[in-house]
Amino acid sequence: MRSWVPSESPALVDVAVYAPTGRDGPLTVSILERWGVTARLCPRIETLCDAISEDIGVLVIAEEALSPGPRERLLRELSRQPSWSDIPLIILTGQGELSRSISVSIEAVATRGNAILLERPVRIATLITALRSALRARRRQFEIRNYITEREHLLDAERDARAEAEEANRAKTHFLAVMSHELRTPLNAIGGYAELLELGVHGALTNPQHEAVRRIQMSERHLLGLIERVLSFARVEAGTIRFDITPVNVAELVRTAETLVEPQMRSLGLELKLRVTDEGRYVFADAEKARQILLNLLSNAMKFTPRGGSLTIASVVRNDRVEISVADSGVGIPPDKLESIFEPFVQIDSRLTRTHEGVGLGLAISRDLARAMGGDLTAASTLGEGACFTLTLPLSAPAPKSAELATAGGG
Repeated sequence: MRSWVPSESPALVDVAVYAPTGRDGPLTVSILERWGVTARLCPRIETLCDAISEDIGVLVIAEEALSPGPRERLLRELSRQPSWSDIPLIILTGQGELSRSISVSIEAVATRGNAILLERPVRIATLITALRSALRARRRQFEIRNYITEREHLLDAERDARAEAEEANRAKTHFLAVMSHELRTPLNAIGGYAELLELGVHGALTNPQHEAVRRIQMSERHLLGLIERVLSFARVEAGTIRFDITPVNVAELVRTAETLVEPQMRSLGLELKLRVTDEGRYVFADAEKARQILLNLLSNAMKFTPRGGSLTIASVVRNDRVEISVADSGVGIPPDKLESIFEPFVQIDSRLTRTHEGVGLGLAISRDLARAMGGDLTAASTLGEGACFTLTLPLSAPAPKSAELATAGGG
């Protein structure tokens, strides 16, 4: 099918003239061409139908050409038009036809087609005016067609791009999971052999050898921790993490996290301040995942807070949400990094000589976990004055006493 692209001037648009007998057809074509309209003569219904399938602009049809056979063929062809198309028809009726009852042939076409009836003899100015009006309407139809086509192309491109991105994401997640598993296997072996050496299985160790084995074990545990972060990220990305959402007591959640980090904070010379006083405050969350987020935030805060500094955990209720914040008195975060730090594998200090260890997955995992529980994780900071990370979770009523007793009793 030819792609019909109308010009700005209706005078350059194709018109098909269907007049199989007499001189009406050639005469009409000649008149139109003198007025700058490109017209083609269609002496048979087959050539007219071809013109319709080629997206012609307007049809000019003589009434006597609409005998039953050609008329039905024309109506079938018109019915095959796409939804955006309604090709204009200008039907030249017999003299005095419109002052009497309309013939069956004209009525059938006019009822099912976009028809304009002109009674012969037709004034040339009237015909040209009707044609130009019809061509303008036809141009609008093709503008709609072009818009629809462009939209379909954009949607197809968007679907293809989304499919490619999802496939790339699946491949990335699979790669991370496989590589993390493959790396963990030899590291476990390293840890095992180091433990055998420490136990003296291969002979007594000197003090320097004990120190070397201890450093091997520390490095092995550190690498295993990094690999576990990558595995956690891969599981979050793949959507395979299960959540057990229940009412969780905020004060208990904070106390548990405090207990786990307290020895490390003491060794770093840091002070932890708690501003969580409402013992009866609950959130809807997975207790283990919420604790993991808090530990990630506290671990980050400790990395970037110098000795003698402090960390503060606080909570506040805002409407139907509870905000649990972890603030530090550390180096702070540049304003242009406040969002990018939540992207996977992004770190504020990307230099090879940076002093803060990690792969840049803790915050990415934490935000994904928070959002999966119906909450969020945000950051605010003033460079040189510290940073504050806020975990937001849905407010909950306390768990029913029966459920608490059942849990306490082991079932």
